[in-house]
Amino acid sequence: MKWSRYSTLFESKRNGWLLFNSASRSFLKVEDCELDVVRGIMADPEGYDYSKVPMLYMQLRSLGYLVEDRQDDNLYNIIKMRHLTHLYGGNTLMLTVAITRSCNFDCSYCYEGNRTGKPMSQEVEDKLIRFIKSFKADHLGITWYGGEPLLAFDRILSIDRRIREMGKTYTASMITNGYLLTEEKIAKLNELNINYLQITLDGRKETHDSRRYLKNGDATYDVIISNIDKVLSTDFKGTIHVRVNIDGRNDEEFADVYNTIRLRYPRDFGRRITVYPGFVKGDDHPDASCFFEPKEQGEFISKMVKEHRISPLPIFPQKGAPGCTLTRRNAFVVGPDGELYKCWDDVGLEEKVVGHIDRFNDWNISLLAEGMTGCSYLDSEECRECYYFPICNGGCHRIRQKNLYTDKPHSPCSYFRDNLEELLELHYENKLEMVARMRARQKAQEEAQKAAAVQGEEK
Repeated sequence: MKWSRYSTLFESKRNGWLLFNSASRSFLKVEDCELDVVRGIMADPEGYDYSKVPMLYMQLRSLGYLVEDRQDDNLYNIIKMRHLTHLYGGNTLMLTVAITRSCNFDCSYCYEGNRTGKPMSQEVEDKLIRFIKSFKADHLGITWYGGEPLLAFDRILSIDRRIREMGKTYTASMITNGYLLTEEKIAKLNELNINYLQITLDGRKETHDSRRYLKNGDATYDVIISNIDKVLSTDFKGTIHVRVNIDGRNDEEFADVYNTIRLRYPRDFGRRITVYPGFVKGDDHPDASCFFEPKEQGEFISKMVKEHRISPLPIFPQKGAPGCTLTRRNAFVVGPDGELYKCWDDVGLEEKVVGHIDRFNDWNISLLAEGMTGCSYLDSEECRECYYFPICNGGCHRIRQKNLYTDKPHSPCSYFRDNLEELLELHYENKLEMVARMRARQKAQEEAQKAAAVQGEEK
């Protein structure tokens, strides 16, 4: 028996000693009277006399703080097995379809700014349908992408109709700037099986309009907000996810967007509409000082919680579904000419094309393999030995792939890595507040019941 390498004991300045295990994600408060006992167990787990603390022993064993000698090593193989099974198993074809590279916006920071705008033709549509039919997948997931996909809405309707005629189960999402969401298009969203609609607002009206404007320079904020109003006034069954691209120039405004949306749509907030930050990173950004590395991301999240009482992203570690389009077997990005990529960021870059929807014999297998396995965190000794390995899916694999070719790499790590203790403290305090509110409600209910009983007796 040994103390798990995934267990950490740390002192919170505000809350005393806290214990966390990244493998089981168990979280405990260590009372002062137990501190020396826990330290003794940590120092000599095999030789410690547990007869005086049987309940603590059972708790530490059941929550993964005390493990068998090879249990931590075995966990690596279990996580790897589950990860690879998810990436290479299943019977779903996932396509991100860049239906056009054209856009009605001329955003100051767009990584697609210098790429030729071109819509998908009827010929390419026909090839795409044949490509989908060639896969024996029972389920199809499509993300409509661009450019601005609503510029090619008729093409989307045509492809959707032909997919439904195949009889496959089918879900869709759309990444749009939101400007062209007319009532006619909104009325078609449910018919298109769209359950996820991403729209971007980059701060207060003045800031947004200075960053995300039409090609003629006109503002866009008011139209987008009006269109969100229209969507939420209908029976749209999906969810709107408002993305705020955060960098060093507008990070202070995230809370303004969050609260604007929360107050504007009080009944729908958290159910039909959410707000989240998209951290700017990548060598194509015009302002290199704007990079948000994981440490800064965690600091930003902590600041939002402490100063604004909002949690834009989880403050307690959660392990989501592993992988992305880059690493999954049956996942591709389709360009408007029918070319195939393995990352959204690569659309329009000829050197990043891995294949084509109407040819299967001349794919760039080397590039395909590099993204899927050549930069996998599962093969990194540093990641394997990392305390955060059980709560990390390897971060952005596009960053990992880029790091293969630079001497100034960006970190793909989780924002918990440099901010775990602070975020756990905030999580613990949130739980305390929830318990306090619940007890206050219970007390108020009990007092109301007593008052009602007294009134009944007096009558």
